Amino acid sequence: MTRLVENDIAGLERELDVYEEELLKKTGLNLSEVACAGGNITIHDLRKAAQSYRVAVVPITSGEGVIGGFTQFVASIIRKMGFQATVTEETDVAGFYEGVCQENEIIFMADDKKFIALNLRTKKVIDNGYGTGRGFGAALAGMADGLAGREVLVIGFGPVGSSAAEYLLESGAKVAVYDQNELRMKETKKDMKQEPNLKKALKIYDFLIDATPEGEFISPEDLTDQAMIAAPGIPLGLNAPAFEKYRDRVIHDPLQIGVATMLALAVG
Repeated sequence: MTRLVENDIAGLERELDVYEEELLKKTGLNLSEVACAGGNITIHDLRKAAQSYRVAVVPITSGEGVIGGFTQFVASIIRKMGFQATVTEETDVAGFYEGVCQENEIIFMADDKKFIALNLRTKKVIDNGYGTGRGFGAALAGMADGLAGREVLVIGFGPVGSSAAEYLLESGAKVAVYDQNELRMKETKKDMKQEPNLKKALKIYDFLIDATPEGEFISPEDLTDQAMIAAPGIPLGLNAPAFEKYRDRVIHDPLQIGVATMLALAVG
């Protein structure tokens, strides 16, 4: 999991409504609808779950410690989806205990290695990488008005990229993968095409998922004129000129889609 820093999320809690308006404009889906698509749950069932589940977000101090504003932002995203969510006053095990004692049945918590949603009722555990990959796959499908039968390039085959590829295959897309790590490339499924040269591949595919932690390695001249990009990777892989050219066809955020889809998967 890429560790965020406070500047990655500063001010975003206040801009959730603006963010959702832009997401709706680009994909035709609001945040809950993207999450439901990625989580294979209906809006009706999500709203029903919102009436019966309470959510606690627990600050975790291990490793490099709590990221300023992180737990508050996670709770705000969950509330945006219609759920009751609180940040525990205590941290770590004491915070978990507090969340359970307050009759919360879903617990969100993150350290330097893992960010999970735990459903205490069903014992289901959802990893952020899994939720983020599926959520951004769903967002790209919304922006493209469906991906069935269309070719999509997934850049990076770690937890996020492999989960996005799984979602895309389920959606009927033809998936190609590039990863500079040869061991990860060997983990691709037989129905995924392997692309050995990223520069050449970027010129072929109109639909891209950038699931790498590398910043500003994609320039405007690397992409097709029709390119649509879902970019869960932090930092953004597009350089400034590429982002300016394609900004109306780029979906990129540090937490919103991932958290929302984790919640949909946790209650689904």
